[in-house]
Amino acid sequence: MKLFESIIDDGKNVYKNLSPANSKKELLEIYGGNGTFEKIKEVTKDYFTNESPEKLRLTLIAGGWGEGEIKLICALLEEHIRKNA
Repeated sequence: MKLFESIIDDGKNVYKNLSPANSKKELLEIYGGNGTFEKIKEVTKDYFTNESPEKLRLTLIAGGWGEGEIKLICALLEEHIRKNA
């Protein structure tokens, strides 16, 4: 999964949006039809860095999540970062 930043013109307004999708093609299939995509840029690495799993772990602890859930969610994020490095 990737994160895309899009500039969209809906005919009345132009706005910036962040959307998750596996590819630009999928992004357009899911979110297309709601205006013209003027620009699409993948920004996954701008949001997920090597520090992200620790930040997530601390946030989940503060939110009262259990140890098992925390380990699994953080491991999934770490795996995602490694695959997209």
